Amino acid sequence: MNEKQHPHRPRAIGYLRTDLSPYETHDTEAIRRLARQQHHTLVYIVRLGPDSVPDAIGHVLDIVRATATTTLIIPDLAHLENHPGRVCDTCDLMTVCPGQLWMKVGTNPHDAPHEPIWLPEVWHSEPDTRLRIADAHRIMQTHLTCNPLDCPRKAAAFALLVETGKLVPASRSHRERVVSRGLAYPPVGPTTFNTSLAMLQRLHTGLTQAQP
Repeated sequence: MNEKQHPHRPRAIGYLRTDLSPYETHDTEAIRRLARQQHHTLVYIVRLGPDSVPDAIGHVLDIVRATATTTLIIPDLAHLENHPGRVCDTCDLMTVCPGQLWMKVGTNPHDAPHEPIWLPEVWHSEPDTRLRIADAHRIMQTHLTCNPLDCPRKAAAFALLVETGKLVPASRSHRERVVSRGLAYPPVGPTTFNTSLAMLQRLHTGLTQAQP
């Protein structure tokens, strides 16, 4: 699919800082995939080293303006020194990990400036490719309140960390720990499993290995 086939799609520019992207091929594909998932036309991916230009972010924003682009896509906020505000003065900003969107300032006067929103269909979906351990750790942190049975993304991260010995699951469930302290636990309602059968099997294997 190219821009001529989708002339009304919003345009996006990707940005990679080579010193922050040791897996450049992986991050490049992740940017392309996110653009497709969010129905953007990816015009170009800018790759810069730490000393390529005096002001890397300013250079990228100049390209955004010159190409009439509405969105900048980056692997994570480290590529912007953890400050999305400068970009949001010019265009929308998307990050791959976590999958978030910062709207351009002034787009919605009722929104707090520079407050991200989770991207639809990406935030809890099962990863398209096998995760790296660093990715899995970030997912476990950002999906702290998710149940792996309801969140395929956390399930994938959990399974990988167990398989690689980076995480040892608790031998007792959260319910058992709460009850043992004499505290009330909310009643269980009907459960809907959003995680695939293969992922459930990986989770079961990890939990079984953790039993004494």
